Amino acid sequence: MTVPPRASGATRGRPAATACPLCGGAAGHAFVASDLNRMASPARFDYARCRVCHSYFLVSPPVDLSAYYPQEYYALPSAEELDRLAQSQSPVVQALLAQGGPGRLVEVGPGEGVFARAALNGGFDVTAIEMDARACAHLREVAGVEAINSSAPQEVIATLPPSRAIVMWHVIEHLRRPWEVIERAAANLQDGGVLALATPNPSAVQFRLLRRRWAHLDAPRHLFLIPHDTLERRCDELGLDLVSVTSADAAGRHWNRFGWEYALRRPPRSRPSTRASALLAAAIARAMAPIETRGFNGCAYTSFFVKRPAT
Repeated sequence: MTVPPRASGATRGRPAATACPLCGGAAGHAFVASDLNRMASPARFDYARCRVCHSYFLVSPPVDLSAYYPQEYYALPSAEELDRLAQSQSPVVQALLAQGGPGRLVEVGPGEGVFARAALNGGFDVTAIEMDARACAHLREVAGVEAINSSAPQEVIATLPPSRAIVMWHVIEHLRRPWEVIERAAANLQDGGVLALATPNPSAVQFRLLRRRWAHLDAPRHLFLIPHDTLERRCDELGLDLVSVTSADAAGRHWNRFGWEYALRRPPRSRPSTRASALLAAAIARAMAPIETRGFNGCAYTSFFVKRPAT
């Protein structure tokens, strides 16, 4: 049997201890994972867990991650379909308006532009920062928002006028320098402005059960799994106060079901489910709902932070 190669930079056997890219703390080997979701490569990827901030991270990310984001990664709906999908985001837009008021909203990693369109329809002046050129063209021409094509959002944010809101929906786990992006976001926000983000939850019951087979690990596209208390501490240091956090909102429940459904699929798991596996996943999600919606056990958490006035 042919053994798949490890990712670039990985070592044979169990990797040696390494420093956490987020806090510099000592980290130890957690597990080895492969790209089960898309099978863009047969490589295996070493993940470590920091003993200080408890974040998980990909030890040696591929130098070029673009190969792991094929064209089909981005669905590019029509304007009519975009508006239909955007309706589901109206409660989040209203929450941002209630907290931060109208004005400039920056979305990092908007993909096909569902939330960007919802924010535009809700009255925000939207600027999108997106690494995919095709998605950027779609954001401009179909979603109708300003779009900047860049894989370094921290550099772009530093050039923008002050914002009322900055949002990152399932983005920080993809970033090579998540703290730097959040630092620039905090500096850019006006006093009382809102930073809102969602990301996979390493405290999720699914992760404890499935580990390297967990859909939301999504190796190697997800470079980090950051615990919420770690994120909250960093945001507090940057002058951002936590307003709310949950792993049991509508989005969290969606990601719970998604996780069970992907767990039942054969790789590549991005292919559609069979009717039988979809029904079984729905049954598992219903059975697990009392556990996954209690406490902080859901697959993803959504957090809102508000910038403190300067003293």
